[in-house]
Amino acid sequence: MDWYSSRDPEWKKQLIKHINAEREITNERVPVMALSTVDVEGHPSVRMVSPRGFVGDGFLRISATDSGQWTSDVLTFCTHAQSNKVRELVNTNEVQLVFWLPNVRVQVRCSGHAHMLFHPENPNYSTLSLDIRRRMRPRDGSDAECQGRRDERRESIAAGGPVEPDACGEMDTEFIREQAYLNHSPVIQAWYAWPAPGRVRLSDPSLYPATIPQIDDKAEAEKYEANARRNYVLVFVDINKVDFVNLDESTRTQYVRRGDTSWSITEVNP
Repeated sequence: MDWYSSRDPEWKKQLIKHINAEREITNERVPVMALSTVDVEGHPSVRMVSPRGFVGDGFLRISATDSGQWTSDVLTFCTHAQSNKVRELVNTNEVQLVFWLPNVRVQVRCSGHAHMLFHPENPNYSTLSLDIRRRMRPRDGSDAECQGRRDERRESIAAGGPVEPDACGEMDTEFIREQAYLNHSPVIQAWYAWPAPGRVRLSDPSLYPATIPQIDDKAEAEKYEANARRNYVLVFVDINKVDFVNLDESTRTQYVRRGDTSWSITEVNP
């Protein structure tokens, strides 16, 4: 979350600007955010999670051929496939994310819907329910050109023509999920090979390797690596409302989605 495009919505520009200002003070990689869900009994459930960034930015390129020409306002985080978060998001995928940046005195609340992408070998796997392509836009401003080419492609397919690659960018969600996994440290990757979070800790220390590369037995290491990948879930948050409070400036701004890439902006009382 180091940078943004001039094509991004204003709230995303302001969020990343203030995150970067906070990081200059704290030297943290990325501030954590609070994730609020509803548990299976209907009670609120809140915990801190680390954002992985916005789709299209940094290492979250949309495909192996993407050279960084795409941007979006879809925010991501990750979780273990056997965590309580997964059960809660299956039950209802409405979420709220809260960033609190104490040194720059900014609070940002993002409301939206969470869409989970499991590993193909995970029993819960299905194609991503969110059409991320509708939230993408080229950084160079060639929206109209791409839309025209996509319309022509759809018309050709509807007429029985060949299914040509999308000239305005193939979307490979598995590639995105894999890049998110690979950009974790070996310690974090190993956590996904551990037994299910929130359960009673087992007495066998071999079930909790510090890192997978440290496992001497090659076959055992491969087993843990495969298990970690199966348990890794990337969550895409389709944000529809943002409440941005700047305490230093005594301002509060609300952003509401009005279209795939358009937002209304309203100044309200703090």
